[in-house]
Amino acid sequence: MNIRSWGQRRGSLRRKLILSVLLMTIPLVGMLLYNNFYAIHVVRGQVADSYNKMLTLYMNQIDTGLNDADAYMNTIGGSSSSDLVSLGQAKTDTEYFSAKVYLYNKLTKEIVLYDSINSYFVYQADRQDFMVVSQGNIPYEEIDRVESHVVALMQEGRIAKGTSVKRWQHHHIGQDDYLIDIIQSGNVFMGALVRTDRLLKPLNSLQIGVGGSVLLASSIGDPITGMDKNTFQGIELQQQKKDYYLSGSKEKYLVVGAPSMRGDFSLIALIPDQHILAKLPYLQWIIWLITAVTLLFVPIGLYAMRQSILVPLTRILLAMKKVRSGDWSKRVDLHQTSEEFRLLGESFNAMMTEVEMLRVNVYEEQLNKQREELQRLQLQVNPHFFLNALNIVYNLAKVKNFELIMQMTMALIQYFRFLFRSNTSFVKLKDELEHTRNYLSIQMLRFPGQLTWQVDSPDYLSDVPVPPLSIQSFVENSIKYAVTMEKTIHIAVRIRFADEESGSHIIIRIEDSGKGFADDILIELQAGRSVQNELGEHTGIWNVQRRLRLLYGEQMTIRFFNHGETGGAVVELILPTRAEMEETT
Repeated sequence: MNIRSWGQRRGSLRRKLILSVLLMTIPLVGMLLYNNFYAIHVVRGQVADSYNKMLTLYMNQIDTGLNDADAYMNTIGGSSSSDLVSLGQAKTDTEYFSAKVYLYNKLTKEIVLYDSINSYFVYQADRQDFMVVSQGNIPYEEIDRVESHVVALMQEGRIAKGTSVKRWQHHHIGQDDYLIDIIQSGNVFMGALVRTDRLLKPLNSLQIGVGGSVLLASSIGDPITGMDKNTFQGIELQQQKKDYYLSGSKEKYLVVGAPSMRGDFSLIALIPDQHILAKLPYLQWIIWLITAVTLLFVPIGLYAMRQSILVPLTRILLAMKKVRSGDWSKRVDLHQTSEEFRLLGESFNAMMTEVEMLRVNVYEEQLNKQREELQRLQLQVNPHFFLNALNIVYNLAKVKNFELIMQMTMALIQYFRFLFRSNTSFVKLKDELEHTRNYLSIQMLRFPGQLTWQVDSPDYLSDVPVPPLSIQSFVENSIKYAVTMEKTIHIAVRIRFADEESGSHIIIRIEDSGKGFADDILIELQAGRSVQNELGEHTGIWNVQRRLRLLYGEQMTIRFFNHGETGGAVVELILPTRAEMEETT
């Protein structure tokens, strides 16, 4: 059912028309959008290439300045120079002071040759003496913070070792960021210090759009220009990924960078994407306008197609669904539509009128056949029971037990009176139970001392309609197969009320203390199949099942099982309480 419905949806006219329109418009819209995004990609690439060349050029200048500072420190601290050696080998304070003054004057005179360097410093470990030579006025507080940080680095040995090219390391001191390189000559250390904001001053005038920025970043993507990291929230600064890329959570930025050859950092430019795309206003406006107009006309065309084709077709389909669900009086009104659909609607209405008439005739014929079958099933009399009852009366007459003859005769009168007038579809529950009691009374006379019974039913269920002989037939089946001469058999009929979401029901449970259903019979009964006895005759259970299904359809339930403790047979009927009764008297 699901597969067929899915196939119908996939092959529907509505689907095909919509797909046809989309197949005509989607390639055009896709081509426009591709052209738009391709143009944006080209512009981004050109902008990124331009900024990359500029950043690479400036990074080479920075690396050149740092390399010159490295070369200068290596010259002073090299084996051919005695500037640092004299400080380390001075034995008296006078010798040390003279060497220090000489080195101070030399650094002060020559630092002006290195524009990128803020300060040179020298630290004598044995005397724990720290000397700084700076360009420009540097506050004492900053010098003190730098001294404490640098001395701690040298004392802890956290300086670059060996001859690595990338010797310049980033350090965050106080509120400022620095690049520091330190060399060692014996017990004397010399280093150069560069404030990162000093390196970026020439780039401050660069026009990269509102919100854009040029900064230094570490290899792990942290900004090292003294700016708050929250400013770059959502932006990745790991330049190793690509030459350029888009990043950012709230706003997109084009990230372009150039790595340093002298330190573990990169020079990165963050260009707002809107600033880049601002160079394409006319082209973007044209493309988006065409796309918007195309997308606007698609629903308009689909709406016109819907009104002229799909709406009349939908009306016909809805009428067909109503007919399939049982409403054979449904007709379609297609007067205000095209000539083809109007002719189709008139033909459908004429056909449905003829079908409805034929269906009424067939339905009436089926009802007559069903009534005849119900009456035939209800009037079936077991000849063995009738002959056995007469035999009991005959035997009682032989022994002149007139009281039992009277009881037996009265029970038979009531039994057959109910049986011959039960040509209706439903009777009241109290009448069915009274008939069952009469039947059990007759059977007690037939099997004296071998049968006991019990019928329990609430009084408020007395007028609930039930099919006639529905309970007595199962009781009869229990007596037929459970009663033996070996032990006393007990038959119990219990009725209770159940109110569920699907509606109110009565639950009728008939059970006996016999040997129960055979396994093969139980499987057949639980599967809802007909069971035959050894003579090839249908049992009474089949009679009741057939009548219940004719009367209730899928609203009723019959369960067959054996009792867990006694092992006897159990039949449970679940019947709705709101059945329409033809006659209850």
